[in-house]
Amino acid sequence: MMKIGCGTVTFRKLSLEEALRIIKNVGYEYVEPQATAPFCPHINVDEDDPSTFKKMIEKYGFKGVTALWSTHGAIIPDEKSVEYGKKCIHWAKEANIPVVNIGDGFKPEEMSEDEAYKILKERLLEILKAAEECKVYLAIEPHGTFSLTSEGLKKIMSVSDSKWLAINYDTANVHRAAYVESRGNIYAWKETGQREDEVKVLSEVVKWVKHVHVKDIVGQKCVTLGKGEVNIKGCLKVLRDNGYDGVLSLETEGEFDAKEGEKLIEESRLFLLSALKDL
Repeated sequence: MMKIGCGTVTFRKLSLEEALRIIKNVGYEYVEPQATAPFCPHINVDEDDPSTFKKMIEKYGFKGVTALWSTHGAIIPDEKSVEYGKKCIHWAKEANIPVVNIGDGFKPEEMSEDEAYKILKERLLEILKAAEECKVYLAIEPHGTFSLTSEGLKKIMSVSDSKWLAINYDTANVHRAAYVESRGNIYAWKETGQREDEVKVLSEVVKWVKHVHVKDIVGQKCVTLGKGEVNIKGCLKVLRDNGYDGVLSLETEGEFDAKEGEKLIEESRLFLLSALKDL
């Protein structure tokens, strides 16, 4: 059975503890934080104690933490991605988090695709060493120049046959061929112009999927699952048919106030429960 989780990013304007309280009160048993300050500053791997974090998770009665979005998580444009990718993996191990999510990021305009891929491969392999050492999955999210298409994702996965290199599949990012790039407290859309069908892409890369962001959108705005343009049920069927028994982690960009966010995650949870039952 697939498990249902919720990312704290929906409540990124609140403290981590406030986010955990709301998510648990709605009924979620699994949770996913981010270490992407100042956009979502819920985890600071330079300062936060993994043991204290684990106690907080136990306090609210969660069955588990599903993944951690990495600090400096855009590999190609961010020179700190290797240092912090490794740091986040070691932190995740101590915090009992099985997956660290990261993205390729968009290449600078002046850089060729060959140059960008060379940087991505070198840095990814270096981060992967820590993942193998810690036995934590390093999961590429559709989040940049290469990863928003099936061919691009497969090209990234070809850098290594390590079992610890995986995919965190984001249903909406593939659908819109874009992702939100955060810079400080401001975020903007980056697009590839190579939009593909989210169900088709998933079917081609599902063997590598170890974590899933379920996200629905209208245009570029996140909405309650089942009320937008993304074929969530089609993606769930692909996952079911391929034996995926991991987590479906609800994600938004956190552009809501607390009441709106709570309503969205509550209705989305009910949608997932119904959709999984139908499967």
